[in-house]
Amino acid sequence: MIVLPLREVHRVRHLFSAAHLALVIDAIAAGNTPARVWADDLVTPQTAVAWDGAHCVYLVGAPRHGEACRELFEREIAPGGWGIFKLYASEAAAGAVFPGYPLRRRDRLLYRGDGAAAAGWRQRVPPGFEVSAICDRLPELRMLGNFAAVTAEIRSGWTSMTDFLRAGFGYCAHDTGTIVCWCTAEYVSDGRCGIGIETVAARRGRGLATLTGGAFAEHCTARGIVPHWDCWSDNLASVAVAEKLGFRKIEAYSVFVGSF
Repeated sequence: MIVLPLREVHRVRHLFSAAHLALVIDAIAAGNTPARVWADDLVTPQTAVAWDGAHCVYLVGAPRHGEACRELFEREIAPGGWGIFKLYASEAAAGAVFPGYPLRRRDRLLYRGDGAAAAGWRQRVPPGFEVSAICDRLPELRMLGNFAAVTAEIRSGWTSMTDFLRAGFGYCAHDTGTIVCWCTAEYVSDGRCGIGIETVAARRGRGLATLTGGAFAEHCTARGIVPHWDCWSDNLASVAVAEKLGFRKIEAYSVFVGSF
């Protein structure tokens, strides 16, 4: 397998044909999502592997290079991983490359937003709370509780905070002392993005994710960006927020979960 420099990642774009995979590879090619990408051939690639350096491994194309991909995983990926990993691969490819790994299959859903239900979120903000744009109010937000959790979320999908401030965006709900919900752009490419969203456990069930997601979706609509919401199919709270915001389900798919 040959490691691809960023300028050559487009060569494997056709192998990431599913909607959830296209979102990822386009963001990698745009230089907004950190990852390493390998292919079996530079001219006519039929197999590719991508690794985000944390938890996600993407194995796409024909699973005919099982041994080479397995060696690549054990040499380049596993030593730098920690905890669990999500393997985005077909069942045939997973079986060919990971015959000795206990993998658990789990289902995910991908939604696409059109901004239809984003308007009106300002009128629903509870007294004592604000929903702020992260990039616009960074100095003030730095002083609030849970800011470190927000930046950890951002750094998990970006090379640096500087890159996020250059090409990303996000919103957070907070009172005068603490950030309680945040929604940040990830997998950003031309006219598209993914969503990372989190509400602190003690404040869940109060509609704060819907408010913050509404601000995020409104921002996307105003700038011609199509947001995508990706979640576990059994995460009913996340599914409910996506649907309240008018996101439309466009894909159901499976991943395999394993341990390093």
